[in-house]
Amino acid sequence: MLPKIVFFNIVQSLFFIPFLTIAFLCSIIARFKSKKNNKPRLVWGSTPIINYSYWSKAMKRVNYNSETFTKGYYTIINKRDDWDKIIEECYQTLPYHFRGFFAFLESLFKYDVFVISFDGFFIGNTLFENFQAQIMKIAKKKVIILPYGSDSYSYKMIRSTSLIHGLIMSYPEASRKQKYITNKVDYWCKYADAVITGIMGPDGFGRWDVLTPSPFCIDLDQWKPSLKKNLANGIDDRVVIAHAPNHRGFKGTEFIIQSIEKLKSEGLLIELILIEKKQNTEVKRILCEETDILVEQLIATGHGFNALEGMASGITVISNLEDDAYLLPMRRWSFFSECPIVSATPETLTDVLRKLVTRPELRCQLGRVGREYVEKYHGFDSAQYLFSNVIDYVYGRKESLINLYHPLLGEYPNRSPKIKHPLVNNRIID
Repeated sequence: MLPKIVFFNIVQSLFFIPFLTIAFLCSIIARFKSKKNNKPRLVWGSTPIINYSYWSKAMKRVNYNSETFTKGYYTIINKRDDWDKIIEECYQTLPYHFRGFFAFLESLFKYDVFVISFDGFFIGNTLFENFQAQIMKIAKKKVIILPYGSDSYSYKMIRSTSLIHGLIMSYPEASRKQKYITNKVDYWCKYADAVITGIMGPDGFGRWDVLTPSPFCIDLDQWKPSLKKNLANGIDDRVVIAHAPNHRGFKGTEFIIQSIEKLKSEGLLIELILIEKKQNTEVKRILCEETDILVEQLIATGHGFNALEGMASGITVISNLEDDAYLLPMRRWSFFSECPIVSATPETLTDVLRKLVTRPELRCQLGRVGREYVEKYHGFDSAQYLFSNVIDYVYGRKESLINLYHPLLGEYPNRSPKIKHPLVNNRIID
């Protein structure tokens, strides 16, 4: 008996021409049935990246018809309530492998703007993936691309050797698919209406329409500043340090554990909490009620969503912010000079932690301005501003987005006072 995937590939080959014919006919019909209004219908998918849920909720609050439509969700850390439509609950009479084709065709009639990753939308990773953009363009659909990592990292294109090694430690299988990944990136960089790469931009994309260190947003109504008195100094009282080791090689978890043990051997009172395979509600409780310092990552330059959770909780956050090849453009032409995350590497973490553990007044200051930073740049209103401008751009109502966050020319960074913090290029200065 043939394996299911082999059988699926054979069926794809047999129905290649019929499906394309149907898809192009559907795109023509959808083109003439497109809604004529200023509020296009948005869909986020089909890979279940949790940020899609947050962005979609943000746009719903300003009266967009917006929903997620994904292949599933990660049950270990997310809840069903985080998502709108998932394909497991649709087209129940069809074999699972074929549902994506119907989801793609149906979506041509239901949505106007597709916010997706380089994985594509439901028919990515099939024989039809290189026809997605053409079908969508005939249907007058707009495509906005936001990468998340494994959809688009071709290791040979990455500037940082340390990042390459960290990725190989955590995701070795991707090193065997570099040509395929590169082709996906080139395809969508050519055909997408907008590409927003964030901190990943220098690593082989060659295109970004918005220069931002991170497009992520967080629901600040759900994340409140910590009520814990952040006065422990590691000598009289214990300091709690948290880390989420979901990608250990990529994040440098072993170096974090080593630094904690070194500081403990010096006599400092420290506890390390490893946040792993926990629901978001439990992550929130740990950060808001127990944690003094969050160490996010030491290998990859930049920060992820977990850093926003830490800053939203009003605690000090540490990430690797050392490589100016990535960060100088973000400080010069975007808002990253206002970011109060403390930079550390595997080689400097012990010293950075020692300073933060023994200086509670510095932690309090960084926690306070960290909350101010996410309120200014990563709340739902920031997502509404970003995507409203991107939508205007893809429909031709805005000429360019390249200076959207320019510290001198951009409206958004100057809508409120600059975030003032005690760091210089994210480093503690004695």
